Amino acid sequence: MRRLLLAVCGIYVGICGFLLIAQNRLLYIGTVLPPHPASVIYTPFNDAAGTQTGWLAAPAGIPRGTVVYFHGNDEEAWQAERNYAGYFTARGWRVVFLEYLGFDFRPGKPAHDSIIADAIATMHLAQQRYPGPLWVAGNSLGAGIAAQAAQPGGAQRVLLFVPWDSMGAVAQERYPFVPARLLLQADGTDYNSCTSLAGWGDKTFITYAGRDTIIPAHHAQNLAQCLGVPGAKIFALPTATHLGWYDHLTPAQWDSMLTPAP
Repeated sequence: MRRLLLAVCGIYVGICGFLLIAQNRLLYIGTVLPPHPASVIYTPFNDAAGTQTGWLAAPAGIPRGTVVYFHGNDEEAWQAERNYAGYFTARGWRVVFLEYLGFDFRPGKPAHDSIIADAIATMHLAQQRYPGPLWVAGNSLGAGIAAQAAQPGGAQRVLLFVPWDSMGAVAQERYPFVPARLLLQADGTDYNSCTSLAGWGDKTFITYAGRDTIIPAHHAQNLAQCLGVPGAKIFALPTATHLGWYDHLTPAQWDSMLTPAP
């Protein structure tokens, strides 16, 4: 019996150790996606050194301002532009779709600290380069990045689509048999949106999907509650899924999110 218990403990410790080592591979799964198709032509967004870091979408007229958009973990920035850019540009917004380190054409290895630093640097560059207000937006993993980058990046509004309250809470729910929250904290990779956006409730819009099986709706509801987001800035989409939320937002809801405060 003692040997059996030791064997079980050893296996359990091994599983925890594997998850600790493999967390980044599980979180940034888009690193294995193929590069964007050559036939897809968008306007590059370059950093201060002239190196491409993302894509740029612009409206037909003079932009109201700029939104820096962070995509999900199982997509690339060009896909985010394809799916979401039209909702912003049709309402007068320029959008920067930042690509993450290690995704698509960008070299490097994604990690929490480097991704957040890159996000903040991109927001500062956009603020220097383009006149008008600067907003930040993101979906899924990108919502977690947007939440952490908003304040240090100088954003005036935050748009979060299918977000979590904290990544640790989602991971613990998905892997209840291991101390997932502690593993994330030990690795320094927990994206805690409640903490990052404390006091930003009135500047935040939250959209969540009722049929979301990847980040269940109660995580967005918890986030809205912990931040004190006004009800008029929370959009519940009862029949939407994690991947199809944008088709369920009404034109009036998009208008509400993308109209500057008087």
